[in-house]
Amino acid sequence: MTRILQIVWYILIGYSGAVSQTLLSEIITRDDDKKEQGVLTGKVFDSVNGEPLSYVNVTIIGTVLGDVTDENGQFTIIRVPPGMYRVRASFIGYDTQTLDNVSIVPNQHTELRIELSESPIRSEDIVITASRKEQTAVLAPASVGVISAEDMHRKNIATFDQAIETAPSVQITRSSSSNVQAVSIRGSSEVAGAGVGNRVLLLIDGRPALSPESGGALWNLVPTNSVERIEVVKGAYSSLYGSSAMGGVVNVITKKPLGKPYTKIHTEYGFYNKAPKYTGYDAFGDFNTIEVSHQQKVGNFSYLFDLGRKSNDGHKENTAFNMYSVYTKLMQNFSNNRNMQWSANFNLIDNGYPGTWRSFLQPYNVGDAKKDNEQKRYEISSDLYYYAIPSVSVKYSTRFYYYQNYCEYTFWNDPDNPSNINETIGKETIRTRRVGNVTQLDYYWGSNHYLIAGADVQADFIDARPADVLYGKHKASNLAGYIQDEIKLHSKLITTLGMRYDYNTIVNGYSEGNFSPKISMVYSITPDWSVRTLFAQAFRNPSIAERYIQYEQGGGISFRQSPNLRSEKLFASFELGTKFKITEYTHYDISFFWNEYKNLIAYVQVPNQGLLYEVQNLARARMRGVELNTQILCKRYYTATIGYTYLDARDVSKNAGQNDVGYARGNHNLPYKIKHSFNFTSDVTYGAMAFNVNGRYNSAIKEVSIYPGSEPGAYFIINSKFSWKFMAHHSVYLGVNNITNKQYEEIERYRMPGRNFMAGMILNFE
Repeated sequence: MTRILQIVWYILIGYSGAVSQTLLSEIITRDDDKKEQGVLTGKVFDSVNGEPLSYVNVTIIGTVLGDVTDENGQFTIIRVPPGMYRVRASFIGYDTQTLDNVSIVPNQHTELRIELSESPIRSEDIVITASRKEQTAVLAPASVGVISAEDMHRKNIATFDQAIETAPSVQITRSSSSNVQAVSIRGSSEVAGAGVGNRVLLLIDGRPALSPESGGALWNLVPTNSVERIEVVKGAYSSLYGSSAMGGVVNVITKKPLGKPYTKIHTEYGFYNKAPKYTGYDAFGDFNTIEVSHQQKVGNFSYLFDLGRKSNDGHKENTAFNMYSVYTKLMQNFSNNRNMQWSANFNLIDNGYPGTWRSFLQPYNVGDAKKDNEQKRYEISSDLYYYAIPSVSVKYSTRFYYYQNYCEYTFWNDPDNPSNINETIGKETIRTRRVGNVTQLDYYWGSNHYLIAGADVQADFIDARPADVLYGKHKASNLAGYIQDEIKLHSKLITTLGMRYDYNTIVNGYSEGNFSPKISMVYSITPDWSVRTLFAQAFRNPSIAERYIQYEQGGGISFRQSPNLRSEKLFASFELGTKFKITEYTHYDISFFWNEYKNLIAYVQVPNQGLLYEVQNLARARMRGVELNTQILCKRYYTATIGYTYLDARDVSKNAGQNDVGYARGNHNLPYKIKHSFNFTSDVTYGAMAFNVNGRYNSAIKEVSIYPGSEPGAYFIINSKFSWKFMAHHSVYLGVNNITNKQYEEIERYRMPGRNFMAGMILNFE
């Protein structure tokens, strides 16, 4: 497989120079021909009531040209070269309509009236993450899951991790309801605290959203109120996105502030069920949320803002938190084909620092030394995005982003003393900054090639104190370039060749380059049945925390620094899958995957040195399995999804099975891997009422890293929500999470919430 990928590398290098020259010539030629171009304009209506439809995506097939309808259903596409085209209009909840033989005449306006009919089933999802371009999910070269804002509204969703935890093959590992330790796709990630060992890349609107010091996902950068959809792409994707995209990519797509003035107010109150009597924990914990969002369009300028506060007493000791957030997005259309967007976010989070349980019989209490330890975090992020479509075949975009974080950990001398004279026995601070830019050029090369090329630049600045406890001051940078060609070899066969090269540098430290090739094929047997295959390589750069950590936060385990850690490699990744329909109302997605890893980071105890560990590149691993997904999409009345994943994860290191070699402790099991996982979602809608039931099952974990003998058992969690729209734009809801009050852990010795109840109201003003 490696030889095949190397051949792809040489092929792409061989013609990339010719492509660049052709592309520049095309741009110049198109700009010279502006006077000979036409305009496509029109309106989109509901076919039954005649009302104009906003947010409809109108595109000219075979080009990069398109527009989204405004509040009056109006769209305008300028600079369209003369000729005959096919025009597609798509909108969630309506049948997609394609108009053939649309004629564009030089220096004239072509007007269309498009009527869309409401669909009884959900239309085929349009995704962008799998190829960095818009395409239908059935043509994506990977298994892609889409979670829409409507899907999130149906469930009891407060945070991103809750939104994706029922997606097939996705595992979320938490130490409390608000502290995410790891997100894993098909068993890819490890659990080492604070997101360390994360092999899934989180993106927000296509830009990376990982912590500079640990590589953990930054879940709070966009409020759930401002999310349009979440795309979950499974498989090796370093060829497009670089480090950490080994198991897959989670891309959060935010809403665009379009249309008439709109205000939304959301309030919620809830509480936790009392802990079982045998635990001796009888504290009452409740939680509440208030969120206000507003958006408006004035001419070519539009904006949205979102204010939120969440307060939670926690379900056990030291899990309380308060979070305040501000998010805004501004958008300016300079012309129909040029657009600029700016977004910014500020978070203030104050939470307890979760600790392991006091004992098996006291899982809701922590040890005396860990009581009242707390964490305060300030986060600021900003994003400036610009795109332009200078011709029918060319689109370019650039995105500048900035992230800053200040985190303070406080360990108190006397947890039972609430007075202001209570002294601290330790304080640790982490300051980080990240600046970066992603620039991309899209080019339709003839009728059979869709080429993208881009550059990705990033710089990190980290200061973790005390330097003799954490990891001190460090600077790091990453420079990357990527190219991908989607080739239409036949009317039914599309092949994609791609590659990316990353060069990562720790200032005054270790440097390393990584090449990530990919080849994929999608064959459309019928419009509703496709077969896909993917061969790829991927990698993950070790984080600053893994290289330079000296003590775990709060004391205990100590580490010998490992500044020369090498990148983890997914040196062979293969997937074979198919998407198809058996009836009009059912969709199926079946995947077989096989991944071979090497240089995986392992925590090895130094002989005769007590609790001293060293971080090393030791392990090799093989993860293979099968994923089955079914969707029942009777849109008006009933929808359901069912997913099952089988994972065979093994340590195949040399001498695997011996203590402290690779991962395993006397066996070939990899830690925190779940062999069988099952999830489902079911929605019933009747008039103004809606009812949702969703659940997930995870089989028992056979191996853990920190506390052998405390491996979490199997669990099945069921949640439900009932909503009633009592007015045209207002609704109330009741929800229950963990209906059966299952007592379970996702990480050993960290008890998760039992049954909890919530009630809320959503008011929409237009």
